[in-house]
Amino acid sequence: MKSKNPQNPTPTLTDAGQSFDAHAAEPAPPQTLEPWSGEVSEQFAVRPGGLLTAALVQCAAERGQSFTEMCCELGYSYPYLNLLMNGVRPVSQISDDFARACAAYLRVPRMSILMMAGRITPADLMEPGVYAPQTIGPAFQVVLSDPAWGPLVTEELREASMPSKYALVKMYEKVVAKKLLPEMDIAALQVEVEAMQTHIRAIQAALAEKKRMKLSSTH
Repeated sequence: MKSKNPQNPTPTLTDAGQSFDAHAAEPAPPQTLEPWSGEVSEQFAVRPGGLLTAALVQCAAERGQSFTEMCCELGYSYPYLNLLMNGVRPVSQISDDFARACAAYLRVPRMSILMMAGRITPADLMEPGVYAPQTIGPAFQVVLSDPAWGPLVTEELREASMPSKYALVKMYEKVVAKKLLPEMDIAALQVEVEAMQTHIRAIQAALAEKKRMKLSSTH
């Protein structure tokens, strides 16, 4: 996630106007909008709303939208977003509906929204115990031993936190097309979840049929 250059325009709270409906705003008519650049507003990234609200604000700025227009497209009122921005309502507790609205607005997977909100972490995508020194450490050593990458790792990075080392390892994985961390395969996980849901529906149907047969036998 990149921080936006402060020279680029970023909406402020006054851009939204002076009055806001306390209820959810009506969704805006569908229109072709520029995709989000992936950058975030530095001004809002340091506020309690964190990366998610900073991403929404930056996306609105890139599209030339006011706060009101952004809220309208999200389908949520400005007071609701203001609660998130000010930390009155924890971003980590956003609803699934709001997460879907943000995903549609930013045009990113809902998983990305949940990660920006802090509802899930990289550790949630890994097997138990993977997001730990005993796992990140060996992967980081692979990066250090790479003749092209190793010399680029500064002393500060060598002493960095586990999350920072994790981020560096993930970038290395992408560049060299090599898997070092045993994270869950999201696509495979989705297949497993769908198979489980199908199995559950089959069980529910069987139970419903048994109940129907039992009721019919009593009449």
